[in-house]
Amino acid sequence: MNLSYTDIECQAVNALTRFMGGLTSREEWIRPIKIENFATHVLGLSLDYTRLSDDGRRLGITTYADTKVVVRRYMRNEVISIPANTLLLDERLKQPLFPPDKELCRRRFTIAHECAHHLLHRMEPADRRREMDSRYEGRVYSLGELETLDKWREWQANAMAAALLIPAKYLAVLLGRRRLTIYGKRMNIPDNLKLDNLCDRFKVSRTAMTLRLRQLGYVTVLPASAYHDPTDIECDDDFYFSQT
Repeated sequence: MNLSYTDIECQAVNALTRFMGGLTSREEWIRPIKIENFATHVLGLSLDYTRLSDDGRRLGITTYADTKVVVRRYMRNEVISIPANTLLLDERLKQPLFPPDKELCRRRFTIAHECAHHLLHRMEPADRRREMDSRYEGRVYSLGELETLDKWREWQANAMAAALLIPAKYLAVLLGRRRLTIYGKRMNIPDNLKLDNLCDRFKVSRTAMTLRLRQLGYVTVLPASAYHDPTDIECDDDFYFSQT
């Protein structure tokens, strides 16, 4: 099923509304979405952890039907049986007993990505779902898929994952009319601080937040030669003139 950004936004908002009883617009109430609870309470998924690979590149496996999956771990191939509606994450993503939680952002986005696949799957016509389930072999989410948007289905899942973790309504409250600027591959200090603040607010990575901001039109992209930092007084001609 091919969905536009608008379709994906609508589906994400509907799912979050069921989970939260509505999206508040008050800034002081904006908190990171409890994506683990969303997976279990809204989608009815079972969430568990195990070793999925020796190199750590396999982040998760999600299932729509009972299936068996071959994983390469402990230096050998193993066949593991996974029940339907299971979200199995690599053990490296498991929340530690004590901070710091270095894998927090990656775990949250991986869970959101797998939730998105289930939402997209449930939007398929019933006959299409039965056909997909009958030949289903387990969908593995790897580090490569987290870093690229080549495949259409993965692009849709990543877009919906971002919409679930970073609701557009919340960004509108926090940013208002403000826009961030990327000069080539860099940002000035005020925009960098704002980006870090947003990442901390939503508990997502800079990559995920930047993609979401660009998707919603909150980022202006300029060439590196146009770089300007309003806090850099060494580049301010008025500062030099005032010292003479």
